[in-house]
Amino acid sequence: MAVPPFILAIYEAFVGIFTGAARITVLALLALFVAKFIFDILTDWLFKGLKKYLNILFFPGSWFHMLWHSLAIRVLGYDIRVSFHMSMTLRDVSSQSLSGDLKNVWHALLIGIAPLMNIVIVVLLIHFHQDFRNFFDWINFPLGKWLIIYLIICFCFFALPDFADLLLPFTTATAKHAELIFLFLFGSFSFIIAIGVWGYFIPLINYILFCVALIYLAEKEVFNRKAKPIKKGFEPVKKEKTQESSFEL
Repeated sequence: MAVPPFILAIYEAFVGIFTGAARITVLALLALFVAKFIFDILTDWLFKGLKKYLNILFFPGSWFHMLWHSLAIRVLGYDIRVSFHMSMTLRDVSSQSLSGDLKNVWHALLIGIAPLMNIVIVVLLIHFHQDFRNFFDWINFPLGKWLIIYLIICFCFFALPDFADLLLPFTTATAKHAELIFLFLFGSFSFIIAIGVWGYFIPLINYILFCVALIYLAEKEVFNRKAKPIKKGFEPVKKEKTQESSFEL
């Protein structure tokens, strides 16, 4: 079976990223993100616990990935907690974690996609690939072309946002606005059914009014009330003190 031309074009663009034949085109960027998507699936499936060692092996990309996350977290006013994990093979390997409650979905989105800024470095490495090779040839550094490929791998597969980053705004929205999301899905499903019964006009007007009502509820934070502590309803009743009498025989 022949390979579809579109798939073949994506493959050629992806290979061209490493050989210097590719230029910055929409197809090259699409090939990059498809490769990143497949790479995340394979590493999560095949390597699992070994992924942290890959992050150390391709440290420049992993470090820039965390750098943009940390910068977004600090700019938005959150704290960063650094914890140390001691082991026999890798001593003092530190990791960062977000400390605090995300205020809204937009903050989660900005923090999640912050490493996307590393695409600028990827674009520069691809665009000036041949210039870098000429420079390394001029200074007589034969390993220079492999250094460029190493950096491209670092920033393509370890510096860009991963699955957890892209899912952060969705998980935050689900946690903070579960009621609104449920009502929106219910209203959308009802709208589709209503189209088959009454046509487009009346269901569309009702659906628009329904969405406006949801926006109003979201602005007023109707569903963001805090629940009362559960212990208030289950405090034990104080027992009345009883007098004990003693008898001496």
